[in-house]
Amino acid sequence: MYTESQIKQLFDEKVLEYVKNKNQGGNNTQKGIGYETNFIVYQLAFLSKNVIEKNLIIKIYSQVFAFVDDLVIEFTDSLELNHYQLKNCENVYWGNGLQSIADDFEKQQKLNKHCGNNVSTLYLVVNSKKIYDNLNKKIPSDIKSCSKVMYFSPEVNLVKLIAQHQDFREAIKYLSAFENPEPDKIECVVTVLSGAWISHALSGVSVMDILKKAQESSPSYIRSFSQERRLDPDVENILSNIDNFSYNLNKGFLHWNYADELQKGTLPYSIDTERFQRFQERIKKNKPASFEELEEILG
Repeated sequence: MYTESQIKQLFDEKVLEYVKNKNQGGNNTQKGIGYETNFIVYQLAFLSKNVIEKNLIIKIYSQVFAFVDDLVIEFTDSLELNHYQLKNCENVYWGNGLQSIADDFEKQQKLNKHCGNNVSTLYLVVNSKKIYDNLNKKIPSDIKSCSKVMYFSPEVNLVKLIAQHQDFREAIKYLSAFENPEPDKIECVVTVLSGAWISHALSGVSVMDILKKAQESSPSYIRSFSQERRLDPDVENILSNIDNFSYNLNKGFLHWNYADELQKGTLPYSIDTERFQRFQERIKKNKPASFEELEEILG
């Protein structure tokens, strides 16, 4: 995202060497599933709804060659940038002077404006609500207009982490193929999303590409990304005329219910798949008139 010449031109050789060392240190401390990875998965889930429903192009970068470098989210449509510096430790201070967090934030904002990114927000992410409260009250005046403090739990277990962040849980439920996913299904979604990110880590890939990677990994658990798909009208007519049978197409999956939930289920493949199209062809060919006839097709 940034080049050595841009940093050297705006600052000097010493600052450039500092950024080089900072970036090298960050790359050397990557430890897979950890605080930073969990936070990135949280951001991916949180951004998914806008990507799916509004077709926004959002790219995500980790360990960027920059001053605020742990994570950068780029909103390409609006040219907006969000930078995140994560501190999973007990003692965090804004500090003052060269190479302090405050100084990094100030230089990052100058660099962004120098590169034409006039809309950027810089986040300091910490693992304690007490530290959050303290830092939030003491944001230095020079960076107050562009900087925010954010709390994110240090819990390593993703399932427990979801329980601590309600917005995380809601975002994962949105991505799930199921209307009211049970804990094991939520765990599956967050696990495959994490795996999809790890396979792309550091690459500056789009959020949608990561979601598609997760969907390819577990197509029965991740919702469809199509917004305008609907059942074949002939299939709708046949299903609607079966006594005591109801259905809905939600998140691209067909959920059905017979005799007030005496039996119910979800087809394990989405409307985007060839298998779903074959299912519709079987419905139209066999024209089931009762649930007993339909049950053979539902499998």
